[in-house]
Order: sequence, then structure tokens, then C-alpha cells
Amino acid sequence: MKLLIYLTVFIFILIPKSYSENMIPLKTYLKNNKNFKDLSRTIYLLKRCTSLHYFLSNNEFTKKDNNVRIRYEKDYNFFSIRLYKILNIDNTDFTKLNKKVDDEMIKFSKIYSNDGRKNLSKTGSYFKKSYILEDLKICSKIQ
Repeated sequence: MKLLIYLTVFIFILIPKSYSENMIPLKTYLKNNKNFKDLSRTIYLLKRCTSLHYFLSNNEFTKKDNNVRIRYEKDYNFFSIRLYKILNIDNTDFTKLNKKVDDEMIKFSKIYSNDGRKNLSKTGSYFKKSYILEDLKICSKIQ
């Protein structure tokens, strides 16, 4: 009986959110990278937000998840335009740059999609108890 209680406590208290095996949550990333003037921090954040919103625009969600999408969604071009403006300042070969950045954003988007599906099978939601919702909240604050 004690084992069942300990197991229940472990499951519901110690593991409250589902995290990715491949990406750290943006909240953790930002806690570890507090230098607002660091351009690589800004670039990474924009790539992740672009990827996240690309994931939102390319999936169909249930009613509750769709309400989350509607609440936080921005056009992924909102982030990618800012990203390309930053990156194109120092780069002259735009085709190689765009291909590399696009590939990375698609990779991140696939990770969000895979993690969302895993979370859906566990919780019945892409976002409930997932780092994806926290990432959405962070990205929604970018102006």
C-alpha cells in the first residue's frame, strides 16, 4: 500500500510536466541564458518560436487544444521575418542561409509535433502538462 502511495506521489507531484528528450523548454533555456544582448540567444528564441508556430499552423487540434492554439497563435512569419532580418545583416549568401535556417526550424517543428503527439496519448491533449504550452506563453510575449 505504501508503495502505491509513493508511486502516486511520484507520478503526480514530481513529474508534473512532460518535457522533450530533444529540446529543453524555453523557460529553462532563458533561465540559463540571461544576457539580453546575446545575439545567439535572440536567434535561438526566434527559431524556436517560428518552429512552434509552424507546428501550430500545420496540425489539427481538438476543441480544448484549438482554444489554446487560438489564444497564443501568431503567424510563424511574424517570427521568421525578424529572424531573417537579424541573420541577413551579416550574411551575403541568402539561399544557403535560408535553407539552413529553414531546415533547422522544420526539425524543431517536427520535435514539437512528436512531443505533442506523445503528450496527446498520455493526457488527451497536445498542451496539457507539457513544455509546449510554456513555450507558447513565452513566444506570445515577443513583440
